[in-house]
Amino acid sequence: MTRPWTLRLMACLVAGCAALTGCSEKQEASQSLPSTSSAAPTEEQLPPLGPEDLPMPDEARTQDAAGAEAFVRYYIELINRTSTVMDAQPLRELSDGCRDCDRIADNTDADAAAGYRYVSGELLIRAAGRATVDGGEAQIAFTLDQKPLQVVDAAGSVNTELSTDAYSGLNGGAIARWDPERETWLMTTLTLG
Repeated sequence: MTRPWTLRLMACLVAGCAALTGCSEKQEASQSLPSTSSAAPTEEQLPPLGPEDLPMPDEARTQDAAGAEAFVRYYIELINRTSTVMDAQPLRELSDGCRDCDRIADNTDADAAAGYRYVSGELLIRAAGRATVDGGEAQIAFTLDQKPLQVVDAAGSVNTELSTDAYSGLNGGAIARWDPERETWLMTTLTLG
């Protein structure tokens, strides 16, 4: 005695085999390739951030530990940039109430207005811990060195009151918050030494 569902299953299998056998006939390959204009667009590019001579890298614009660390390293590079370009605006644009960031930017602007320029003084991160990300906030600790900074006036004289010696093994840290509208981290706290 055959059950009705078994008959239906057998009918489906026979129909499936017949359809597949039709596919086994030799077919000529298509002579044309699909056009590239119909290809799906790649991921949308992020709008640029930072100055033209030092744009923010894409890896600093991800909301994860690697992105937060890359952002902090980039922000330090923006500080170092003031040694060659007395422009603190990028520091302000990527800061959100960061007192030390504002202090560095204010000092740079005041020195530029007074006709000073910086020679060296770069910050070099020697080691960094793994960034911890909790929701929209990231924290990272690091150790850094600072090269000696000379503040030079328009006549080429070094202002010894504003200049600093080299420092080694300074403990530092940063806290950043994620800005979803601009798709970037913003510095909220920066400690250098």
